Amino acid sequence: MAPYAPSELVMFWFGLIAYATAGAAALGALLARRDTLPHFLRIFTAIGVLAHGAFLVHAAARTHACPMFHLFEACIFAAALAAIAALLVDVRYEMPAVTAAVSPLAVVVSGTPYLRMFQTAPAAIPESAITPFHLALIALAYAAFLLAFATGALYLLQERQLKRHSAGPLVSALPSLEAANAVNTTSVMTGFVLLTIGIAFGITSAALLDKPILSDGRSISGIVTWVFYGGLVAMRFTRGYHGRSAARMSIWSFAIAAFTLFGATLLGTGVHHS
Repeated sequence: MAPYAPSELVMFWFGLIAYATAGAAALGALLARRDTLPHFLRIFTAIGVLAHGAFLVHAAARTHACPMFHLFEACIFAAALAAIAALLVDVRYEMPAVTAAVSPLAVVVSGTPYLRMFQTAPAAIPESAITPFHLALIALAYAAFLLAFATGALYLLQERQLKRHSAGPLVSALPSLEAANAVNTTSVMTGFVLLTIGIAFGITSAALLDKPILSDGRSISGIVTWVFYGGLVAMRFTRGYHGRSAARMSIWSFAIAAFTLFGATLLGTGVHHS
């Protein structure tokens, strides 16, 4: 088990339960075929962000180190950032469905690495002066991709309801196709830029540590993710890729990114596992 204090684990579980409560509220509204989402969904999502933020701050203060040198911590940070972005989009553009979609995803993203710690304590990532910048940029990028995944799914759901010419559940909570596409596009573009800069910092950090890049599973995962999202960005610019096709591609790209990242963590070795 990773060396976390009992109080830190309480913060982690409190945040995870808050995210799960928000997700359960959204699911309950969907199953009950309500037209709107409960307002306390935002409150529980915000509580989850605050609890996980407190976990990271407490861990950093106790260890005097950047609180993202394990996949577990990095995923908590990325999920919290995605939840913050969802709340901002929700409040600014009146899109409660975005918060509803991101909350259960935050449970999966922040909770899944915790299960890994029961098998073996995660090894710390070797640190150079620019490693924290690399980790922060990568976490920000994955948070943006998570938001793109959620808005892509909402786009497809709204499009399906409109094609059927029937008002399905949560019809008033779903964003318009234009709004969902706009947030999806911005999220993908922002995430790709952040990932590009983050990978550049990572390559520089590995060079300073004299560590090979291509032998590391997570580094290869990052490159694979960059290729997929780079292709999506290129198709948006060159072929006017938008709407349903872009939404589906953002969903598949995030699924592949998550699969390769967690797969590399379970099986890989290299600079991120030294």
